[in-house]
Amino acid sequence: MKILHVIPYHPSPSAFIFAKRQIEDLGELGHSNEIFYFKTSFSVFGFFHQLKSLKCQVKAFAPDLIHAHYGTINAFFASRISSVPLVVSFHGSDINYTRDIHWLREKLGKFLSFIAAKRAGKIICVSEKLQNNLPIGKEKSTVLASGINTLLFREMEMNTCKESLGLDLKKNYFFFNSNNPIVKRLDLANEVVELLRDLNAELLSLNGDVEPSEIPVYLNSCVASLLCSDSEGSPMVIKEAMACGLPIVSVDVGDVRERIQHVTNCFIVKQEAKAISEKMRELIALNNPKTNGLDILREQKLDYLSVAKQLENIYFQALQIHH
Repeated sequence: MKILHVIPYHPSPSAFIFAKRQIEDLGELGHSNEIFYFKTSFSVFGFFHQLKSLKCQVKAFAPDLIHAHYGTINAFFASRISSVPLVVSFHGSDINYTRDIHWLREKLGKFLSFIAAKRAGKIICVSEKLQNNLPIGKEKSTVLASGINTLLFREMEMNTCKESLGLDLKKNYFFFNSNNPIVKRLDLANEVVELLRDLNAELLSLNGDVEPSEIPVYLNSCVASLLCSDSEGSPMVIKEAMACGLPIVSVDVGDVRERIQHVTNCFIVKQEAKAISEKMRELIALNNPKTNGLDILREQKLDYLSVAKQLENIYFQALQIHH
């Protein structure tokens, strides 16, 4: 099968890495893939120029199917090619309310997501909560979270990882994804660390500038992974931490509860600094505890090849609907 993937452009090496890795996984299954990077910051002239470029790529590549990874204007843009079956993946902020952007842009983005959902042959939502928030297209939607490469994300020795990054061996680090500090609640994460100063705690906060292949080393340098976001779809960092056997302390957001409910040394807590810090203290006292996260990840069929095969099946369904 020939698939053209439409992904928002961002200069950060880790931006939309889940989509890029998914495309690589499809290649392992024998499918032919091309990517069109859509630049979301544009003028009206720029929009038509990109649409022309997309049409040229469609003509040259002749895909069997277009997969728009992420909604809003990205998926709307992909939906303008009406001659090719369309699959749209929604990941969270493209459907859920977010407070980090202007209300008018937020409303417009959701409206464009809805138009794309109406046009799509199949819709993918990364969590059940997100699927429940779909205003249109539930009957053609499937819940499928992005998979994790368990060859890349795996358990490693903590001090070896710390040394390779030049970190202090005596400090207790907590992994935190701060690529969107307002929604991810970096302010709350900093409050938590402040409450744990007596335990030599420090936030290992990444904002997207680290090479994706290095993330497992950062994860394995930490006591636990912390997630305290206001909004999420299916946060990749939770599944990555599971694959590394890293404890998790998270608020009840996205599909986190579903992912970690049977994982040892993982906790759902209130979105309060005191409640989060208390669980962190418990984990520090256990002296580098591990989890059964990798086993649960495999049980949930969220290893990368299992997800790629499920995605392949969704593609075939979309082709049948179109014809």
